[in-house]
Amino acid sequence: MTSHTGESKDAILIEEPASVDDLTHIWHMRGGLYLLPVIDLTGTVGEKADLDCSKLSAQDMPVVSQVIDDFHYRRAQVHLDFHTTQKDSDKILARLFVSGVSLSPHYSPNSKATVDFNIILDSPTVVTECEKLIESGFLQGKFFDRRHICNGCGGSQFNVREECAVCRSSNLTEDFYLHHFSCAYLGREADFREGEDLICPKCRKELLHFGSDYDKPGTLLICNACGHASSEVEIGFLCLNCQKDTDSESIRTGDIHSYDITERASSYLRAGYAFLDFTDHNPMFADLPFTLIVELNQAARAWKENKTNFCLVNINYEHAHELEVEHGPRQAMQSRRQFIENLHGVLCRAYEGIRKEDFITGKYEDYMVLHGIAKEDILEDRREMIKIAMSSIRLDIGPYFKVLGPEELV
Repeated sequence: MTSHTGESKDAILIEEPASVDDLTHIWHMRGGLYLLPVIDLTGTVGEKADLDCSKLSAQDMPVVSQVIDDFHYRRAQVHLDFHTTQKDSDKILARLFVSGVSLSPHYSPNSKATVDFNIILDSPTVVTECEKLIESGFLQGKFFDRRHICNGCGGSQFNVREECAVCRSSNLTEDFYLHHFSCAYLGREADFREGEDLICPKCRKELLHFGSDYDKPGTLLICNACGHASSEVEIGFLCLNCQKDTDSESIRTGDIHSYDITERASSYLRAGYAFLDFTDHNPMFADLPFTLIVELNQAARAWKENKTNFCLVNINYEHAHELEVEHGPRQAMQSRRQFIENLHGVLCRAYEGIRKEDFITGKYEDYMVLHGIAKEDILEDRREMIKIAMSSIRLDIGPYFKVLGPEELV
């Protein structure tokens, strides 16, 4: 098993049969190997490989280059924070991003969890970490199946069996119980049986006719270990890994999902750990455009370290909907763009260091992250700024500002 590294193409080549431990070792190695495609030349890795070359002909070999190139392109978008991380949760997110596919479960009798995933990581760790990532909004799950989980070792490989309620033995024998009508005696068929005849143990009469002399109202399960007899049976789950026996009332269950990364996760992977500095403290802003999150992170970091002032200007358009209905969305959007361009000119004349990158377009709103400028300055001049920027625009889109300073954001 080797890894091949070229100038622009990276891959892990599986050149001899690899065990689960071998693949897990790759996952935990330093150097970001989990971000490389797994190319299986042996046909032994199964769905954990990104490409099984044992099934390809010579004419199909360009597919290998395509897979490696796709990984390389997406890996270049991942922040360097995730090229060296040792956190399984971050590795999983980064791996999903660069692979471009869902994290999908499949049944595997060799797995302690009875399922495995298309990733070079053991399935218990995958499930544990991914369920946490769903809670944090980085993954979304789609139901695959429900499994039972051993209370002892956490595995899901069981012998599910009928057991004695008293001693938990599975050494059970089924027997009918008979009801003798004339004397009302109820007992096991074995107690009535004398050779080929059925003789009532209570009144000693012979039972000749089913339905008129007696009937069989049910069955009994007799434990051959302790002798206990019952018409009801217990269901036990004997773990094949640790041999812990758990009854059906106590056994735990857990759902298995397939997993996809969310937009929040994509922004996190591109921006690095600084993304959490802002969005975790301000969950209401977690759905803002990615470029705005990056700008806010940089501004917030400068304010924390050097008390460099900044403000976020949220530009709303009061008449946007009416203009879209009357003039169409294209005209309304052109008016927005012209307003932003005019506003940029106004700010450049009023302040130094204003950049095009400070203006960020959203779906329905626009934003400005103004570095080195206080919230109070914008609030004082906002009406005049809007008036000048709107002076040459034919359609009145009704722009107005909401301004937030660092104390409200950090």
